[in-house]
Amino acid sequence: MFGSHAATALALVDSYGALAVFVVFALEGALVGKVLPARTLFVAAVVAVGVEAVAVLPVFAAAVIGATVGQSAIFAAVRRFDVDPTSLPLVPVGDGGLDGAGRWFDRWGLPAVAASNAVPGTRGWLAVPTANASSVSAPRFAAASLVGSAAYVGALAAIGVAVALGFGGALGLLGAEALATLAAL
Repeated sequence: MFGSHAATALALVDSYGALAVFVVFALEGALVGKVLPARTLFVAAVVAVGVEAVAVLPVFAAAVIGATVGQSAIFAAVRRFDVDPTSLPLVPVGDGGLDGAGRWFDRWGLPAVAASNAVPGTRGWLAVPTANASSVSAPRFAAASLVGSAAYVGALAAIGVAVALGFGGALGLLGAEALATLAAL
């Protein structure tokens, strides 16, 4: 199962580059479900572009900005149009999750938005209760979302670099002939 996701992720990155990362993270941020696991796509993108900071930076920026745009879209939809994203079957957040997220926001405020975005599994959940039950402005929400998403994506980048270096080290052990064979594939 992981192999097919990784192959699809690499194909998307090969064809569309950082744009594919942006779209998948925006969809994840907007809570519309997992079209493709964002973590797999990001790590595959880092492995594909290499470990140099200049190569990883556009992928990093696309993921952080995509997640922030998606979460800001949900925030705006709830605040301005009274949309209930949990009524959609694509949104994997139930009422219990929203109640817990709302209590977390009530206790900690905007730092809870940043913290929840840095933790897999809770990313984006605070967009709905924050929009419903607070006077937080959209720019302040977006800033908190951006901080948490940057921490999350930074951790993913470290994993991607470790995987890329691991592949490089393993391929180096194979020798030049094996590398030429793999390159021909």
